[in-house]
Amino acid sequence: MDGSAKRADSEIVTKAREFCKSHLQPIARQLDKENRFPTELLGQMSEAGFLGMNYPVEYGGGGYDSVSTYAVAKEFAKASAGVALTFHVHWMAVDVLLKFGSEEQKSRYLPDLLQGKKIAAYTISEPQAGSDAAAIKAEAAFRDDGWILNGTKYFCTNGGLADLYFVAFKTAPDAGAKGISLFVIEKGTPGFQVGPTEEKMGCRSSLTTSLIFTDCCVAANSMIGNANEGFKIAMYGLVGGRLGMAAMGLGIAEAAMETGARYANRRVAFGKPLSTLYAIQAMLADMYVKLEAANLLVTETARKRDSGADYSLESSVAKLFVSEVVTEVCHKALQVYGGHGYMKHNDPERYVRDARLLDIGVGASEVLKMVVGAAVAKNIGNSG
Repeated sequence: MDGSAKRADSEIVTKAREFCKSHLQPIARQLDKENRFPTELLGQMSEAGFLGMNYPVEYGGGGYDSVSTYAVAKEFAKASAGVALTFHVHWMAVDVLLKFGSEEQKSRYLPDLLQGKKIAAYTISEPQAGSDAAAIKAEAAFRDDGWILNGTKYFCTNGGLADLYFVAFKTAPDAGAKGISLFVIEKGTPGFQVGPTEEKMGCRSSLTTSLIFTDCCVAANSMIGNANEGFKIAMYGLVGGRLGMAAMGLGIAEAAMETGARYANRRVAFGKPLSTLYAIQAMLADMYVKLEAANLLVTETARKRDSGADYSLESSVAKLFVSEVVTEVCHKALQVYGGHGYMKHNDPERYVRDARLLDIGVGASEVLKMVVGAAVAKNIGNSG
């Protein structure tokens, strides 16, 4: 970000925790079952300032630092991972708009986005192009004074819910990654259709759809940044998204650990609580120690974001590590429950499904290992 001073505030984290406990946690299992985002709570979330926390007050944001922001995101993920995911994708779009948008675009869109009056979606992927973003085929052709968009997008998080869609198109089809541009498209634009909500394995309170563009005409000033520089711009959005995913993973894992620990205290086996058995104590210890390490890693990455320095490597490291931790913690929490954890009416089953996205979304773990490994080879392997 810009490195300017931001305010830290533990009260906003407490406020988020209380909001989630009162309003979100009681319906989280139902949201998962119904595959829906709680639009009935969106007004309260917006009024509380949760959707614009990390952004400048001059545009309507809260001016909070990233440590507070991602601590709030973690509280939402503890209650409902899909709701937290909705926030993170919204923030990915805001990150891009704030850094690369024109002053006209920022003045036009940021106040509503930061105050939660409008929600943003952000999508690059297509049926044949996920990790290989340069392989997208959706095209934008310039005609007269605007752009004509054609193609289909896939895995659009916040699809249907969002008012503004940040979408990557090929503007120089034969130029690979150097021929991509990013556009902001308003819901309801003629020629733009949102597909049905997908049935996902987990994070089901986050809406995912396809997007279909058929001779969709948008104004020339709908492009974010310069033509054919959209790949770089889109990758910038993923940096914040990876930190957001890491915070989401922490929330899922903490919820799983706390649920497992409480169950271990009340469940009696062999004449005594499970928590008195060494095998269970060892699992709880493993969960706690790895979560402490993951929390520190995410916090330090958030601090680097606030410093204004490049934190792309750190966000990849944080997401990669948290992905491993959340998978292990949720597995162990379910194991503490035994057969009861395998049942849908108990939360560990949902946590395991929600956690699975961490290894895939906003950069698959295999891709992040390539990113981190290449950085190690360049920065450390060539030193000395």
